[in-house]
Amino acid sequence: MKRRDFIKKAGVITTGSLLIPSFLKANMFSSKLLLSKKRLVVIQLSGGNDGLNAVIPYGLDEYYQNRTAIGIAEKELLKIGDKFGFNPKLKGLHDLHEKGMLSIINSVGYPNPNRSHFRSMDIWHTASDSDEYLQNGWLGRFLDNNCEHAYEGIEIGGSLSLAMSGHDHSGIALTNPQAFYDTIHSDFFNELGDPVTENGELNYLYKVFNDTKASAQYIYDQYKLKSNPTQYGGNQFGKKLKQIATLIKSDIQTPIFYTELGGFDTHVNQNPFQERLFDQLNGGVTSFVADLEKDGLMKDTTIVIFSEFGRRLKENASRGTDHGAANVMFVIDSDLNSNAASGFNQIDLTDLEKGDPKYKVDFRSVYQEVLTQTLGVDAEKVLGRPFDRIKLWG
Repeated sequence: MKRRDFIKKAGVITTGSLLIPSFLKANMFSSKLLLSKKRLVVIQLSGGNDGLNAVIPYGLDEYYQNRTAIGIAEKELLKIGDKFGFNPKLKGLHDLHEKGMLSIINSVGYPNPNRSHFRSMDIWHTASDSDEYLQNGWLGRFLDNNCEHAYEGIEIGGSLSLAMSGHDHSGIALTNPQAFYDTIHSDFFNELGDPVTENGELNYLYKVFNDTKASAQYIYDQYKLKSNPTQYGGNQFGKKLKQIATLIKSDIQTPIFYTELGGFDTHVNQNPFQERLFDQLNGGVTSFVADLEKDGLMKDTTIVIFSEFGRRLKENASRGTDHGAANVMFVIDSDLNSNAASGFNQIDLTDLEKGDPKYKVDFRSVYQEVLTQTLGVDAEKVLGRPFDRIKLWG
C-alpha cells in the first residue's frame, strides 16, 4: 500500500468516532494504574445549562422578580430547605441529595468569565485561567502523569473532548465497544498489514494503528464479560451511561469515564426544552447510580456533572435566557462529608456581574477534590497550583 493511501486510511482512525493517541499494548497492565481503587465519571452538559432553573432559589425575591415568565413556581419544587428546591424534573437527583449522596455546589466559576461556548468550555476542559491558553486537558494531564494506555480514559461519544487530551497519553473516544471493535477489525483496515519501513513517520502510524487494534480488542473483551439487562431511563443519554456501567461491572482497568448531554443553549422557549433534557439527565443518572449500587460499585465511583457556564438572572424577551457566568455543579458519591450535601449551595442574587450571579467557588477547587480524594493523586501536578479546599469528603 502506498504511503499516501495509508495516511488517508489512517486518518479515518483519527476523526469521527475514533480519536486514538499512541499507547502501549492493551493486554499489558499499567504499572501506574489504580493509585486509587475509585473511578471518576464526568458528565458534561453542553450549551450552558441554566442552573437557576435546575436548583431554584425560590427563597430569594430577585429570582421571581427577574423571571416572571420562566420562573418555576414554588409549589412545584422539590424543596431542600427554606431557600432552594430542585426542578420537579430532577426528582432522582433530589432523592440522592436527601440520602446525602449528592452535593450541590452553587456559584461555581472562575475570575473574568468568558461567555463564549467554545472559549469557556476550553477553560473548563484545560483548567486554565481565562487569559491562559493550554493545549492539554486536566484529565489528559492526569493520564500523562499516572497512566500508560488509552483505555484508562474512555469517552462514550462521537469525539474526544479536550479535557481528555494529554501531551503524551490521551483517552479514547468510541460510540460503543462493539462498533469500535468491528470498525477497527474491518477488511478496510485489515489491508494495512504490519510492514517495517525506513520511514519513521509511517512506522509510527502503523504502530498507532496496531496498538489501536489491541485496545479495541481489550475493551470489547471486557465489555462482553458481563451482561447487563438493567433497563435505563434517559433515552440515548441513558444508553451511554449503561455502556459505562457495563464496562465498570467488567472490572475494566479504567479510572476515567466521560460523556455528554447536549442541547442546553436555551435562548428561546427555555422551559420545555430544559424539562426534556432534565428528564434525560435524571433518568440516566438515577438508573446508573442504582445499577452500580446493586453490585456494590457505587462506593468506588464519583460522578461530576458540569456545564461551561450558567445563564443570566433576567429572562430575555423570548422566554429564554442568555449566556451567563457562575453556575451549579453536582458531585455524587456515597462517601461525601455529611455537610457537603448542602454546605456549598449558596448564591447571591443582589451582587451581580453584568447581570450574572458571581462565582464564589473556583471550579478548579472541585477538580482538586476529585483528583485528590477519588483518584488519589497530587492535584497540584495536574492543575499547576493549589486552590481553596472545599472539603467535599471532609
